[in-house]
Amino acid sequence: MIPEIRNYTKAESETLAQVAAGTPMGDLLRRYWWPINISAELKEKPTFVRFFGENLVLFRDRTGHPGLIAANCAHRRANLCLGTTTAKGIRCRYHGWLYDGEGNVLETPGEPKGSSLKNRIKQAAYPVKELGGLLWAYFGPQPAPLLPRFDFLAAEGERYARITGIANCHWLQCSENGLDPFHVNFTHASTWTDLEPEPDLVDFETFDWGVRYKTWRPAERGTRYLYRDHCWLMPGISLGAGGSTRLLEGGTKNIMPGALQPKTVRFSVPVDQTHTLIIRVHWLPAESGLRYARQPLQTAEWQAIPVEPFKEQAHTDKPTLGYEWPSVIAAQDATLQDSIGPVSDRENENLSVIDGGTIMLRDMLLAAVQAVRDGRDPIGTVRDEKDNRLIAIDVGERFLTPDDFRRERAETQHALA
Repeated sequence: MIPEIRNYTKAESETLAQVAAGTPMGDLLRRYWWPINISAELKEKPTFVRFFGENLVLFRDRTGHPGLIAANCAHRRANLCLGTTTAKGIRCRYHGWLYDGEGNVLETPGEPKGSSLKNRIKQAAYPVKELGGLLWAYFGPQPAPLLPRFDFLAAEGERYARITGIANCHWLQCSENGLDPFHVNFTHASTWTDLEPEPDLVDFETFDWGVRYKTWRPAERGTRYLYRDHCWLMPGISLGAGGSTRLLEGGTKNIMPGALQPKTVRFSVPVDQTHTLIIRVHWLPAESGLRYARQPLQTAEWQAIPVEPFKEQAHTDKPTLGYEWPSVIAAQDATLQDSIGPVSDRENENLSVIDGGTIMLRDMLLAAVQAVRDGRDPIGTVRDEKDNRLIAIDVGERFLTPDDFRRERAETQHALA
């Protein structure tokens, strides 16, 4: 299905760009759990983080419980990331004030006995959970929804999670790239040399969790076709097949959809309006019969080449004009997303039929903003435990013979008619 092609107004563009509390889009984004770091990397030392424009400190107390509180101590404003952890929480290194993970002040050393000072102060704090090798935080009003137990986070199997970089742009520029099947062999032409530039057939559709695209693309000079089923889940999770044709070996690389499908996931998390934390997870189901030919995520992949006026000429007497294109796929995406600018002026775009998925996801976000305004839960939130035992989202990547492709194209075109 191709949605009605439309451009976005300046007001819609400004709404989509919001992340701050008290703004319509900022309030919507706070209705979801967001990954904020890697569980295994948070040990005895606190760390300084920033989300939705708020400076925060992430820590793990000596009993193993994670916490996330405002960065500056309520006493003299020293950054708590320099503090020390205790069995009860985190202690400021400047004057020893002690906070628990809920932002309560437990101790104020030096105060007279019987002082009520600590009872009058509350540090901003957000609940934190652990799932799928990640730390998750919820920044919205209570009661919080459930943290969705997607199979790539909660099911058994081999899982790799890491932060792959910081984008110098708005989170949606990174996130909506995941629903753009037409950029693949222009942006990644130097890397994915086995695929033709344009798909022969594309289908976009919305579903209960977000937006999906399906593509059938000629590969290896038309001797076969690559079918790809890729999803974008609210509020901004890019979910696809887990490198089944490139990273895996053993079993069969022509993976069937369903429970045994390896998956790769990219989270684009708002640091503030102009910066984004990129987290990626690779998951290989325990019963897939496959193994990773090489371990994913060995480098910080999301590293953009800065695009700046006269950059090549400013610091040398013998400049070489132009840009060397990166060889890493994530760096290629990063460079283009950053080149748009810190926050895209979407009102100046001229969208076409190839932007069907982008239009669907933006409209889904705007509809979710209205749902929150109306007092309803937005799409992609879970409240009932029975709906959260294990959530499987089918994606797929497989090769087809030309005959199989012609059959599937006819079936798809008939279904869309």
